[in-house]
Amino acid sequence: MPVFGAAGERIGYELYPHPEAAPPLVLIHGFTASRASFEANLQGLREHFTVITVELLGHGDSDAPEDPAPYRPDRAIRRILQLLDHLGYQRALFCGHSLGGALALRLTIEAPEWVAGLVVINSSSAAGNPEWRETARPRMLEMAQRVRAEGTAFMKGTRLYPAHSKRLDPLSKERLTRDFDRLTPAGIAGTAESLVVDVNIWERHPVLSAPMLLVVGEKDADFAPNADAFLERFPPDLIRQVRLPEAGHAANIEQPREFEAAVVQFARDIAYIPLAEQPPSETNRLLTALGGSLVVAGLGLLAAAVIFSGGGDKQDQNGLIAAAPEATSTVSGPVATVAGTRATGPAQAVTPGANVTVTTAVASPTAKLATATAAPATATTAPATATTVPATATKPAPTATPTESPTAAPTATQVPPTSTPAGPHAAISGPSAAAVGQAIVLYDASSPGAFNRRWTYPGGTSIEAGVSFTPPSPGCYTVSMTAYFPSGAQTASTVIAIGGVTCN
Repeated sequence: MPVFGAAGERIGYELYPHPEAAPPLVLIHGFTASRASFEANLQGLREHFTVITVELLGHGDSDAPEDPAPYRPDRAIRRILQLLDHLGYQRALFCGHSLGGALALRLTIEAPEWVAGLVVINSSSAAGNPEWRETARPRMLEMAQRVRAEGTAFMKGTRLYPAHSKRLDPLSKERLTRDFDRLTPAGIAGTAESLVVDVNIWERHPVLSAPMLLVVGEKDADFAPNADAFLERFPPDLIRQVRLPEAGHAANIEQPREFEAAVVQFARDIAYIPLAEQPPSETNRLLTALGGSLVVAGLGLLAAAVIFSGGGDKQDQNGLIAAAPEATSTVSGPVATVAGTRATGPAQAVTPGANVTVTTAVASPTAKLATATAAPATATTAPATATTVPATATKPAPTATPTESPTAAPTATQVPPTSTPAGPHAAISGPSAAAVGQAIVLYDASSPGAFNRRWTYPGGTSIEAGVSFTPPSPGCYTVSMTAYFPSGAQTASTVIAIGGVTCN
């Protein structure tokens, strides 16, 4: 397995190229685990993404320094982003399990320009509040002290040890157990002291600006009961969740095909991969069936649960607290555009003669981690709501009396913009007029490079590549869209005349 980084802080990774250079998906495992956490998902995910597995410092093939400082969240994030830059990617879809989910969430909030979307699987360290931090910290320090003094052998008697699991498939269990047996006291202690608790970023959850999918294994007794409260902390139009009823903590392993289908559908919904039908596969066959269980509460993100979660924790006879359920507690876990180019679906093309509206920037640029030595923790994040149009779309008063019951949809007569701004800009493609009851379809026609978008239209909001609504009565209907670029957010809006009215 290749490693990357400076001596003493090298991290192991594996790149699984896609034959058609699909955008990257970065997979990050949890505490005491390794890239083997996603072994069961590689085949299904590689059909749609260029998959990159990353191993945290102190785990798998990564270095395990004695000094706890390199394990800190800011340095862990920096190493991952430096690896992406080294591989030639400027943005990715990130997926993390347990502790890996918490780290992916923090990366998303501190360096949003690198993130096309986020998937989090069962993560107490992401969801924990300040009280959780105060409870978990002494437990982590106790673990670190004990493992430094006694070694790692006592940990094989806890629920963290994969060999005890009755829910993992044989291959995943064998490889996770092998990698657990390779863990060093320095690696476990450094992670426990500097990452497990300090990665939590509870106070900054509301500023999330990237779409998130939260995957909840309903048999994870520590995380599942807290999932809804966790989701409520984020902008609701960015959050989705999928619940896997037969899965526990290691939900991606315990229901692998359902997990893969959820990730693929999420990537399509945010226009990260094409909306067009992919070649037949087990994952694709599940997409239609799973679609109904993707609950739109926004785009849910369960940042990586670590092992110690509040009231559900239990203590073994040796005094080591292991919060995750026995069956699944030992496992944990980019997809953005390649080289900064947006992966566009069919909605991106501008229809000839269509109504195209372009606007200028309305938000402050987000600071980009431009060099390998820049610290992601200092990146400034523009709140997701800074440029959002109110969720209730306005209907400007028509300037002419509506025509009753039109017999045919009016011909769309649009005036193209007088000039196209240089550089990133938001734009909407679609009709400028239609009949009452006629479905209106609008597309994102922004300049290349937008990694997310947010629509506000009559009846709701959306983060997908396009929107559709059916006007129930004559009037002037306003639709707005905010496109997010590395340099900042830009907003476009358009007014559609329905039923023969004239709109200014």
